[in-house]
Amino acid sequence: MLSFFKKLRSSEPKQETEAGSVIEETNDTPAEEVASAVLPLHFPQDVDTGISMEERYVLQFFVGELPEMAEGELSIDGYKLTQDEAGMVLQAIMRNNMDADIEVGTVPVVLIDAHHNMVARSMFDLTSFGEIPARTAMPCRFFLPYSDFRVQQADFSNWMVGFHMEDGRVMRAVTELDFEQSGDFSQDEHVEAQDQQVLDAIERAIHETEGQVNMFGTSLGQGEHGELVVELLLRNGKDEVVELTDGMVFTVLDAARDEVASQAFDFSAVKVEPKSVQRLVLEYDAATLKKAEPDFSEWSVDVK
Repeated sequence: MLSFFKKLRSSEPKQETEAGSVIEETNDTPAEEVASAVLPLHFPQDVDTGISMEERYVLQFFVGELPEMAEGELSIDGYKLTQDEAGMVLQAIMRNNMDADIEVGTVPVVLIDAHHNMVARSMFDLTSFGEIPARTAMPCRFFLPYSDFRVQQADFSNWMVGFHMEDGRVMRAVTELDFEQSGDFSQDEHVEAQDQQVLDAIERAIHETEGQVNMFGTSLGQGEHGELVVELLLRNGKDEVVELTDGMVFTVLDAARDEVASQAFDFSAVKVEPKSVQRLVLEYDAATLKKAEPDFSEWSVDVK
């Protein structure tokens, strides 16, 4: 077996972004915070049903920490790397910041170590994933066999992943899918995304939100009658049950921080068990919307 220093998450330089905390309870009154908008998660095929709410929360937490993307880009970011006797398992997030759904076929993935050495490169056929919807983030896993490694030792105290392009460059984010199609890549199949997505990252996310009640805005869309539908994930990091109340006012703001919709909801029947995640859905009638053409390239939710 090759000898490596292990580091689970890529420590590629990242821009600081808000973690998306909306509510931190003190006594009986929730404090007013803002939910940071991140690309919603998309799981390939029917994998969505195999992802727990806790795993979904942690994945959304991780996506919120990733570097900002330019319009029209496809990016790949690594968040976990593990080693076994046959090779290394790379867990990553692919983000589609394009206006259209895209289908990615054969992709050359490259692993780079702390000294900018190309440690491994492998080809993966992602056609089984289907289309990646516009403005979404898709978790994926890859197995890199030792037969694809180009070095005998590597320093993973800092590492990154990227796409290998036709001109030989390694790119984390691309605007065109001009990937290298080299015959010396292996054709190992990807590891399905539902297998142990983020177990090590869960402990970190829970520790950072210990004793708090936090909320992520995960999706926003329009219903068949023009209503605005917002999905939130509420995590209770406390040691006791948290009960929501009647009359909590949720205000949706667009990229310009203009108020799009505001309404009081009765969540008095909602009880969130300790260390668990609850899904909330808000529906605003079309007639109550306050802005005709909101810009939802970024959005947030204020809670009072």
